[in-house]
Amino acid sequence: MSKQRKLQIDVKGPMQSDANIIEMVLSVDYRNCRFYISKANYEALIYDGVFVRDGKEKDSANCVNTTNVYVEQ
Repeated sequence: MSKQRKLQIDVKGPMQSDANIIEMVLSVDYRNCRFYISKANYEALIYDGVFVRDGKEKDSANCVNTTNVYVEQ
């Protein structure tokens, strides 16, 4: 039986050079991969309930938002 992977996305926030680009980190079993999406797509994902917070304040991990941890089945 293969190992069940865990996935989570942390939102670091807008890029310093362009506030319309949002920096995110996808963690798959603690391997972190940085990626970027548009602010409009990020706001749509907040509206759809993908993230667990409102994204207005940074937490102790320096993230403005995060998803639940998803476990592969």
